[in-house]
Amino acid sequence: MSFLFCLFKPLVYLSPIIAVAWFTPTGRYYLRLGIYLNALCVVGMSSGIIASVMAIAGRKYDVNSVVAYTFYWIVSRALNITVEVEGEEHLETRPAVLIGNHQSVLDILWLGRCVRIRLFEKNAVEIGCYQ
Repeated sequence: MSFLFCLFKPLVYLSPIIAVAWFTPTGRYYLRLGIYLNALCVVGMSSGIIASVMAIAGRKYDVNSVVAYTFYWIVSRALNITVEVEGEEHLETRPAVLIGNHQSVLDILWLGRCVRIRLFEKNAVEIGCYQ
């Protein structure tokens, strides 16, 4: 019983703050920013595990694309954000250089959307590309 109490007590204290924050534009902004940054922390902490597993599996060159796409997948569903890529057909040409100007925290999202993960293609490992 005490475990459940410790688990749900913080949620009880935070629920009025979240409910009130959802009805103001500033509150919604900070709530969504908090979700975004928490997702960034969770994916960043789990990326070490992902890198270890993929290195053992022989896919060490695909770690960056898997982590970026995992972050995009989680955040796009949690915050209902979609990224539309113009000229997506040109991303099939490799090697490629993707440059972000870091004007906002959304650079990680579009990078995760642009990378292609083909985990079951053996030539992607041999070439070392992020497809």
